[in-house]
Amino acid sequence: MQHCRAVISYEPMPSEPWNAKLQNVSIRDIDPDECLVEVVASGICHTDLGIAARPGSIFPDQSIAFCGSCPSCSSGHPSYCYDAYKLNFAHPGCDAYAQDTSTPVVGGFFGQSSLGNLAVVKASCIVNLSGIVKSREELQLFAPLGCGLAGVMAAKIIGCRRIIAVDRIPERLVLATELGATHTIHTGELTTSLANAVRLATDGIGSSLTIETTGALPIIQEALDMTSILGRVVPVGMSKEPLQTDMTKFKLAGKSLLGSMQGGVIPSKYITQMIEWYREGEFPIEELIRFYKPEDHVEVQDMKAGPTVKPIIHW
Repeated sequence: MQHCRAVISYEPMPSEPWNAKLQNVSIRDIDPDECLVEVVASGICHTDLGIAARPGSIFPDQSIAFCGSCPSCSSGHPSYCYDAYKLNFAHPGCDAYAQDTSTPVVGGFFGQSSLGNLAVVKASCIVNLSGIVKSREELQLFAPLGCGLAGVMAAKIIGCRRIIAVDRIPERLVLATELGATHTIHTGELTTSLANAVRLATDGIGSSLTIETTGALPIIQEALDMTSILGRVVPVGMSKEPLQTDMTKFKLAGKSLLGSMQGGVIPSKYITQMIEWYREGEFPIEELIRFYKPEDHVEVQDMKAGPTVKPIIHW
């Protein structure tokens, strides 16, 4: 039996939305379709916080597991695996970790649990970077991304003419400009609706592609409104709330609302592509990250307040 240090989340308290503690846990023997991975650094995102907000002991994580044989996986779309819910969200790792013989720790969301210095990982989550990543430091840098600003960098790479960044934190808008945004919108200084502000920045047309990363329902609904005729809206953030829209206006505008999981890519191909962009200076993710020790317990506050875009726990 192996042991590791892990960030364990408990039921939130009013004064502490992420009630997390660094503790020792034991790890059961791994199954034939699993690997035991030494984790060097762990990125934290808002999805982790959403999972951690559920009652009970949670061991958050990132990435996704897939079966490899269903129609989606066979056609090159593993992110939309027919068994994705069972493999990633139906408590698949509830027996992998324990604090003691009587206190199991729930893990395995998205096929793994990476907020510890050892992680039980489904084989389908593994991308072999042997011969591609040549130093431990480079791998540490590459792991984390901030969805919105990563989208700004990607838009610049593919040559988008207008790149509009929206945020409530001025420092992040400055960074967005440095990374490639041609227009920025500070939501705290709006004198009109967000949709109108976007139309003003696009000669009254609206955005042809809107990527929504907050998961906040009012913002998702405004994203539908700010998008141009024949435009596409891609919500990346998570929300359980129902989305309401005027179907007549939506249909007449020919807009598309596209679900997206992991960008719909094949991880083994796209991760290597992002590494190449990083090496070429086109994907400077070092601008987004800040390292923390596991015992710091301030990374989430810094992410919400603004000083940090992507906090990284360095083990």
